[in-house]
Amino acid sequence: MTGAPAAGLTLRPALAGAGERLVVDLGRDHRCVSSAVLGGGLGWVRTWLDLEVPRPYTRTDPGAHLREESADLAAPVVGMLTAAAVAEHRRTAVGGAQAVATVGIGHPLAAAGSRPRAVPAAGTINLLVVVDQPLTDAGLVNALQTAVEAKAQALAAAQVLAANADGYATGTATDAVCVACPPGASVPFAGPVTRVGADLARAVLEAVRSGAELSRRETAARRNRPGADAARQLTRRRCPNVDV
Repeated sequence: MTGAPAAGLTLRPALAGAGERLVVDLGRDHRCVSSAVLGGGLGWVRTWLDLEVPRPYTRTDPGAHLREESADLAAPVVGMLTAAAVAEHRRTAVGGAQAVATVGIGHPLAAAGSRPRAVPAAGTINLLVVVDQPLTDAGLVNALQTAVEAKAQALAAAQVLAANADGYATGTATDAVCVACPPGASVPFAGPVTRVGADLARAVLEAVRSGAELSRRETAARRNRPGADAARQLTRRRCPNVDV
């Protein structure tokens, strides 16, 4: 079920270098919990930044990089990095929840599968979820749990197989998520049997599922281009841990 886009969603060029920035301005400060590089943990967010970076990403200071690229945005900012094309983001709204996702599945993993020898260089799922209920700290963590479960369900629905185990992937090695809610801290639960949890789960399911299906189609198209097989063999010799 697709609804209205998240408020204030814009695509902007990066302030320095190549790529674009996917920016969501929530209009006012929201409480949040996040695993993001910039603004992670329990805190506050006014603006969400999803920064598209080149592959391979060679900077060793991603936090500083995100601070540079968020200099013109309304603070506080939660910032994430992705090698996926942010112009191909997915956005959905269900009831009182909205989800925005960029989905790269170049190297999908099962969380409890064999551990990769190195962090794969391709594939990240970045996710913003905004709900209309003032969750407590525990409620925010519960909402984060529900969102991650819905992400895994979406990858199964899109039939994304894990590279490190039998069965479907649950994500990638570098996924990030942010769940935001209005201030007030009066709603303690956001599991899938609650209204807020059910809404956010369905919004995440649709955003990630449709993004995974798009990413898979584009990967297949790249592999079918003339000369793609020779390029894959060269990449495998140079970078044996990267799924091409």
